[in-house]
Amino acid sequence: MTKTKFFLFITFIFISSNVFSQVSISGQVVNQNNKPVEFMEVYLQNIDSTITDSGLTTADGKFTILAEKGEYLLLVEQVGAILYKQKIDTKQDLNLGVIQVTEKQEQLNEVVVTSKKKLIERKVDRLVFNVENSIGASGGDAIDALKITPGIRVQNNAISMIGKSGMVVMIDDRLIQLSGDDLMSFLRTLSSENIKSIEVITTPPSKYSAEGNSGLVNIKLKKAKKDSWNASVNTAYRQATYLAGNSGGNFNYQKDKISIFSSTNIAKGTSSPIETSKMYYPNQLWANNSVRKDFTNLMGGRIGIDYQITNKLVMGIQYLGGNSKPNIEEKNLTTIYNNTNSINSFIRTNADNIRKNSSQSFNYHTIYNVDTLGTKIFTDIDYFKYNKNENRTFDSNSENVNGSTIPNSHISATNGSKTDFSNFSGKIDVEMPLKWASISYGGKMSFNNNNSSVSYYNMTNGSPIYDPNQSNQFSYKENLNALYFSGTKKIGKLWETQLGLRMETTNTVGVSKTLNEKNTNNYVKFFPTLYLIYNHSDNNSFSLNYSKRINRPSFNSLNPFRWYDNPYSYSEGNPFLQPSYSHNIELSFTHNQNLENKIYYSKTENGFSQLTTLDENTNIQATKYINFFDTEIIGISESYIYDKIKWWESVNSLDLSYNKSSSKILITNQNREGFNYYFSTNNTFNLNRKKTIVLNLNFWISPSGVDGLDKITESNQLDVAMKFFFFNKNLQLSVVGNDIFSSNRFTYISYTNNIKQEYKNYYDIRSFRLSLSYKFGSTKINVKKRNFGNEEEKRRTN
Repeated sequence: MTKTKFFLFITFIFISSNVFSQVSISGQVVNQNNKPVEFMEVYLQNIDSTITDSGLTTADGKFTILAEKGEYLLLVEQVGAILYKQKIDTKQDLNLGVIQVTEKQEQLNEVVVTSKKKLIERKVDRLVFNVENSIGASGGDAIDALKITPGIRVQNNAISMIGKSGMVVMIDDRLIQLSGDDLMSFLRTLSSENIKSIEVITTPPSKYSAEGNSGLVNIKLKKAKKDSWNASVNTAYRQATYLAGNSGGNFNYQKDKISIFSSTNIAKGTSSPIETSKMYYPNQLWANNSVRKDFTNLMGGRIGIDYQITNKLVMGIQYLGGNSKPNIEEKNLTTIYNNTNSINSFIRTNADNIRKNSSQSFNYHTIYNVDTLGTKIFTDIDYFKYNKNENRTFDSNSENVNGSTIPNSHISATNGSKTDFSNFSGKIDVEMPLKWASISYGGKMSFNNNNSSVSYYNMTNGSPIYDPNQSNQFSYKENLNALYFSGTKKIGKLWETQLGLRMETTNTVGVSKTLNEKNTNNYVKFFPTLYLIYNHSDNNSFSLNYSKRINRPSFNSLNPFRWYDNPYSYSEGNPFLQPSYSHNIELSFTHNQNLENKIYYSKTENGFSQLTTLDENTNIQATKYINFFDTEIIGISESYIYDKIKWWESVNSLDLSYNKSSSKILITNQNREGFNYYFSTNNTFNLNRKKTIVLNLNFWISPSGVDGLDKITESNQLDVAMKFFFFNKNLQLSVVGNDIFSSNRFTYISYTNNIKQEYKNYYDIRSFRLSLSYKFGSTKINVKKRNFGNEEEKRRTN
C-alpha cells in the first residue's frame, strides 16, 4: 500500500464518522448559583415516550447529544428526579444555550467508593493480573512481576506463554519492538511499583498487530489522579551470587486541562549465570562450562504531557528513553573426553563483552470524542531510534592433560558490532458504538530502516589485523501496512459475538554489502479473529475464540554475518528467513470468576529457530536461524482462585498439553511428541486484622516434557515474600526470597546429524531482595496515560 492510499484511507475514516453523527443538540447546565453542574443526565424522549439518546454533562456543565432529525422532549435528570423539560424540533444542529436548574438538596458533594480488586480477573479475551495487589512483585521490576503472572514463564532470559509457541509484549496496548536481551533490559527499566496490572491475551483481537505467534502480554502502567499530584520513590537491594540494586520514582500532576506524568528507574549490579553443554561426538565427548559475570548498569525515564484542547479533543506528547551497559565477562572451559572417558585435552577461552545500548521514543497522539454516544478517533504518530554497540574480545588456548598450552593453538580475536535502527509509523483507530452493533476499524503504516555492521580483527599475533572475509555491512528496510475491522454484537440476552479481520502487507529489502547479496520479500496476508460468548447465567459463561497470527524474524536474525564465540563455535543469521504463522482455538468455561476450564489447540507452520549443527570431522558447532519445523499443541488448562477465607487468597493453575513437532530437514529428528505438565500455586496470607503484615508463598513445577524437537527435564521453584505496611500503608517494606532451593534448573536435549546435545543453564535466580517504597501526595481521580504506536518495530531490533 502506498502512502497516498493510506492517507486517503485516513480521510475516509474521518468522513465516515461524520456521516454517522447526524444532528447535534448541545447546551450547558448550571445550578441556582450559575455554577456548572457535572454528571447531570440529559436525554431525549420521542413521541412514544421512548428514550432514544442520552448523555452526561461534563465538568463545565456542557453536553452534546447526536440524534436523528425529529421532534423530542429533552429532559435533565439528577438522581432520579427530573429538573428540567423542553420540547425541541431537531431539523438541524441546535444549541440550547444555558439551562438553569435547581439541584436536589440531598445531593452528595463527593462519593468515595473503596474496594480491593481481585488479584486475578477474567475477561472475554484476556486474564488480568493486578500487580498492585501482589506482594511477590513489590520492590522489583517488570521482569519480577512477569515471573509471578499466571500463564507466563520467564526462563533462560526469555518470556513465554504456557501452552503457546510464541508471544510478544505490549505496554499500554502498544507493542514493544525489542526481543531477547534488549527486551529484558528495557523491562528492567520499569519499576513494578509503577505497574498496575498485566493482561495475558491468548487470542488477540484484530485491533492489535498480528505479530506474535500465539498471544500478547499487555503491561498496564499506573495512572495519575485528577486535580491532584502524587509521587512515589522506591529502592531495592538484591543479593544473589553478587549484589545488585535499583532505585526509582514517579511523579504525576493533573490540574484542569493539563496532565503531566513521569517516571525513572536506575539499576546497577552483577549476576553470575552458568551455562553448561555436552556434545556427544562418535569418538569424543565435549563438555563445556561457561561461568559469566553479567553486569547491570541502566537508567530509563519517561515523561509525557496531555492537554485537553476542547471538550472533545485531547492532544499529547510523550518521550521514553533509556541507556544501558550490559557488559559480560566469560570464563569458558571445554573438556574433551575420549571414548574411554579419560580426558584428552582442554580448550580454555576468556572473553569480554563491552556493550552499550540506547533507545529513544517520541509519540504524538490525539483523542477526539465525536459524540456523547461513545464514538472516538485515536491517532498516533511515532518515531523510534535504537542504537546498539558491542565489542567482544576472546582469547583461546588448547591445553593438554597436564595443563600446558598446545603449540600453535592460541587464537585471539575481536568482534565489533554496531546497529542503527529507526522507525516511523502512523496509525488511526476508530471506536463507533451503533444501535445494531459496536464497531471499530483503523489502519497503520510503518517504515523500518536497520543498518548494522560487524568487523573482525585477528589478534593472535598481538596486533589487530582486519579480516574482510569475516566482516560485514548489512542493511534492511521494511514497510508494513495494515487495515482492520472488528464488530461486536449481542444476540438476545445470552449470546454475544465479535468478528474481526486484519490485513497486513509487508515489503522488505535486505542487502549484505560485503557478500554482495540482495533479498526482497513482498506479501499480503489476512488475519481473522472470532469470539463467541454464551452467558448461561450471571455466574456461568462459555466462550469460543479463534485467531490467526504471524511471527516475523528479528532484524538481527536476518544478518548473514558469522559471529564467533571461539575457534570451534559460531552463529549466523539468515537473510532468506521467512515468517511463521499460527492458528489458535480456545474453548473455555468460567464459573463465578474464580474457576476456569479451558481446552485449546494451536498449530504453527513454517516455524523458525536457531539450529546448531555439529560436524564430527572438524568438531565445528554452527548455529543458524532456519525455517525447519511445524508444531501442533492441544491442551487442557484449569485455573482456580480460592478466596473463601478473609485472610487467605490462593491462585492455582494446572496445564496439561500434548505437543507434536515435525522437522522438514534430515539432520534433525523428524518428529518429537510428548506430554507437558505445569502446576503453580500462589498464596497470600494476611497475618493481622489491619492487613499490614502479609505473607506470600509461590511455587511452580514443570515435570519432564518436550519443547519443539527437544526434550526438557523437570524444574521447579519456590518463592517466599513478606510485606510490612506503615504510616497508613504509604510506606512499604518487602522481603523476598526467590528460588529458595535453587531448583529452577533444567536440561534441553536435542539431536542433529544423530549427535546428541545437552544444554543446562542456571541464571543466578536464587536471591534475597529487600525493598522500600513510599507514596505521598494526593490520590483521588485518574489521569490519561499513553504509550507509543510503533512498539512492534522496537521489539524486533534485537
